[in-house]
Amino acid sequence: MRYLTDIGFVLKRTNFGDSDRYITIFTKYHGKIEVMARGVRKITSRRASHVETINLIRFQSIKGSKNFILTEATVVKSYSALKNDLKCIEKIFLLCELINLLCPPHERHTEVFSLLENLLTKIEDSGLENVNFLAFQQNLLILLGFWDGKKEFVDDTQVRYFIENLVERKLKSKTFFKA
Repeated sequence: MRYLTDIGFVLKRTNFGDSDRYITIFTKYHGKIEVMARGVRKITSRRASHVETINLIRFQSIKGSKNFILTEATVVKSYSALKNDLKCIEKIFLLCELINLLCPPHERHTEVFSLLENLLTKIEDSGLENVNFLAFQQNLLILLGFWDGKKEFVDDTQVRYFIENLVERKLKSKTFFKA
């Protein structure tokens, strides 16, 4: 596959060099991929605002010698209302970290993509209080095959410990927002 055109959520950004950035995108049809966005950290870059975390973007990339290189990106939905509330940002970073850790690269998971899209839309429409994150985490584990669904989790800490044991490290998003 030389060219790649898809739609996806920006999960993670990692700075590389002076002006480049690696971007992890959870796509609808190609799964989790990592692309190199050249020059996106420059002050004159037109793509910088498009590749913000949790933006739903339509993008094109080309296969380079080692990885995909982002050639075009447009925002489909920015979820800007969610980025103004610190509690929302905390939950969104947790969602991004969970999907980034649990989904293997280059494997299509359209159900997980729909689950994330529906959850973000529900948060944007009805607020953070009306969303059950425990159910989302449990559904994510069931869809990815890590949990059978016969027994339900009691609370968020039980899910967190299960996931931390699964990936064999602590979740970083929990430590960012400790008071």
